Amino acid sequence: MNLETNGVDTLPSRVDSFAAGLSRHWPRAKQWSLRLAEFGLVQGLVQLLTAVAGLLIVRTLAKQDYALYAIANSMQTMGSLLADLGIGIGLRSIGGRVWSDPERFGQLLSTAFHLRRRFAIFSLMVTVPFSGWMLWRNGASAPLLIGLCLCVIAGVYPLLGSAVFTSCLQLHGQYRRIQSLDFGNALLRLAVIAGLAMRHLNSLLACGVGVMSNWIQFVFSRRWARKHASIDSIQNQQDRDELVRLSVKTLPNAIFFCFQSQVTILIFTLFGSPNGIADITALGRISALFAVFSAIFTNILAPQFTCCQDSTRLSRLYTALVAGTSAMLGLFVLLTGLFPKPLLWLLGNKYALLEKELTWVVSAGCLAQIAAAMWHLNNCRGWITLTSKLYIPWIILAQAIAVPLLDFTIFFHVIIFSIVIAAAPIPLSAADAVIGLRGRSASTSSPTQCTLPPWPNK
Repeated sequence: MNLETNGVDTLPSRVDSFAAGLSRHWPRAKQWSLRLAEFGLVQGLVQLLTAVAGLLIVRTLAKQDYALYAIANSMQTMGSLLADLGIGIGLRSIGGRVWSDPERFGQLLSTAFHLRRRFAIFSLMVTVPFSGWMLWRNGASAPLLIGLCLCVIAGVYPLLGSAVFTSCLQLHGQYRRIQSLDFGNALLRLAVIAGLAMRHLNSLLACGVGVMSNWIQFVFSRRWARKHASIDSIQNQQDRDELVRLSVKTLPNAIFFCFQSQVTILIFTLFGSPNGIADITALGRISALFAVFSAIFTNILAPQFTCCQDSTRLSRLYTALVAGTSAMLGLFVLLTGLFPKPLLWLLGNKYALLEKELTWVVSAGCLAQIAAAMWHLNNCRGWITLTSKLYIPWIILAQAIAVPLLDFTIFFHVIIFSIVIAAAPIPLSAADAVIGLRGRSASTSSPTQCTLPPWPNK
């Protein structure tokens, strides 16, 4: 009898407690739903414009010319990554603590940008000769080879600054400024590419348009960052020491990762042909159609994880972000497998027979996005205990297991190898997250709430 009475008595109280909790959290949930919907809509348009421009390049260029464009574009990305060498990790980690102080945050941005420019010298000394060799191996003429290498050089510098100044906008919740810049840049790039495609478009002109886009991103992100941080401040020695320490700590992994990201193109350069490079990079363009979620993750969700200082919320937030990312990207892979022909039509007749390969290439791209999301979350908190020590031997072990089972003269086998590369870092990142969350829980005795930036921002 007492049990029944207790059950009847507690049921209304549980309902009331649930209603009270729902009422308490509803404004926050509504706020974030509106943020994600608004950002997702605009970012969807940005990704659509970017994808259409990329597809125009794929459809217009001959396979060999497109392979040369893909190599130069990839080398430009590699040059930017090599010029980072852990600076981005420290920028997000320190920035999450000092972003609300304009003078202090400006010192951090100035220090980070100065270090990236110095690292860029080393980066270009590596990437330019490597670019020239790969372009030569894939049949580029001497004038075209020189022109594409100059595009690599001209495109790296603005990427150094825009990465630094965009982080300022992200941490200050300037989502609409980021969106307006992305949208305007994507629209201009599409207009220029479409105009060139109707008259004459080649790999050099396509790379030149990319360089122009990088400089526009740099100029406007720098101008807007001035409103939130004193970016001309003197360098901060304490920040410099911490950034250099993180750079030294991540240096082997960063260099290894940069070359690892080019391994597929390198395999086709050594064992295949320009057609193989064109095929796999063209199929990768389909993955770009799903990049809207990555943009939402990087610009809205991840900065909130960076700013959050509440240890009790941190683990739930991390789990929700990774699980949500995996679910969304898994849905994209399913849609690709069910409807490959309409997607291949976008690439043109040259790629119409790659239905089976499309699903696997998109799967590799989605796995890479999941790994990148986990890496981004871990690095913004400085959780790199295992990754900093085991990343290189772990990836080499995974490749050593896969290599004897694959024939790199077969296109499909190269795709399988790219899947192995994409998936291998995930277990390490998961272990680092567990270690970081446990350490955070043990060290934080009085958690504080994450201070959300105002919305909307003009």
